[in-house]
Amino acid sequence: MIRGRIFHYEILVSREGRWIIQGVVRETGSGTAEAEATEAARLLLASGDCEEAKVVRIRGMITGYSTKAEIFHEARPPVREKSITVKGKVERAGPCSTVTDIRGLESRMILGRLFRMFLDKHRITATELLHNWTYLRKLQDTGTLVNTATHQIAAVQARELGVPARERVRALETLIGEGLSQARDLAGEKRRLPRFDPQALDHFSRRVRAREGPERHDFVFTALLCDHLLGFPSIGGKLEAVVGLMADDLDPHLSGLLEGVAADALGSADIVKELLGPQRHLAASLCRLADLLHGRLDLAAAGTNPLLARLGGLIGDGRAPSCRAVLLERLLAELGRNHPLDHKEPDAEGPLLEEVIHRLRRDGTDDILGGGLAEKAVSTRLLRHRQAILRRGGMIEAADALARTWNPDIRLLGRRPREGADVNR
Repeated sequence: MIRGRIFHYEILVSREGRWIIQGVVRETGSGTAEAEATEAARLLLASGDCEEAKVVRIRGMITGYSTKAEIFHEARPPVREKSITVKGKVERAGPCSTVTDIRGLESRMILGRLFRMFLDKHRITATELLHNWTYLRKLQDTGTLVNTATHQIAAVQARELGVPARERVRALETLIGEGLSQARDLAGEKRRLPRFDPQALDHFSRRVRAREGPERHDFVFTALLCDHLLGFPSIGGKLEAVVGLMADDLDPHLSGLLEGVAADALGSADIVKELLGPQRHLAASLCRLADLLHGRLDLAAAGTNPLLARLGGLIGDGRAPSCRAVLLERLLAELGRNHPLDHKEPDAEGPLLEEVIHRLRRDGTDDILGGGLAEKAVSTRLLRHRQAILRRGGMIEAADALARTWNPDIRLLGRRPREGADVNR
């Protein structure tokens, strides 16, 4: 502070175009206030909490007169947004002959894999995408996403049906156009439709059926449900919302429409990880998931996610078949991936795989959860494990030849848990 003058420094940040004072540093006579204010502004900018930061020096006089001078102003460099692409690979796809087929579970599971980046960016499910004109238009505007997915699905369908791929591409494009038209037309009708009422779903359903007829009931009901879910900012919140609406006395058909959205939400790997809770390694997660699908998981145990307990109850009662199908696919996908069951102890792959196989097996039988697909995934993992052992021993050629000569019989593995084993501990 100079005789007759008073200095202080205001630190301002800009968030969403609005400037606010974040802090004030006053000069105490040491002469370091300006440096302290500037450093504080740089730290705020580096934290990513604001778009811009600046420091303004205020010089006041004891007479009340003051002047301002901007001594620091920087903007955060623009973050280049990761381009959205088609992810995943379609290995099997049933034929689609109607728009209803495209909105079916198998189709939504495929779309959930291919459009995962788009869905995660907008925090929506595949059902919401297929019933909301706004998001369908955004998907169209991304460029090649729809075209790439269409050709990938058409190639698989053509191979399964024994027809030219071009024929399936044209058929799918026709159905896509029809679906877009229906979503666009419904968007223009929503003001005249009944308002979604989560407190009286049966009454709301009857109003929709009376106005739209039984043929359009499911499409309109689901579309208005999806509009309601736009008020939830996360996939997890939407999952909790629809599961909460599945009351025990709700009409089974309406419960099925709600359950479809829940199944789509479970297509997100992050949601499944959150539901299962912290696990020591991948093997523990697979075992916990298998126990849930078998109905062996103690849903009342301390620390169990309440939403997982509710879903487990619905699956056990047969009221969530779509959720069960999606979780089973997630289990098989993780089992087939080329990742060790325990990153920290790769040498434990063999015993851990035996424990996973044991958990996959139905009690008292040799049947494996997931059937032939699970057996194929386990066999592939067993083969990779055996080849890794041979390569570590320097037997490279033997490891390469093993794929042509070795056919593991998983029925001989995992028939009983290893003594003292508890992968969920």
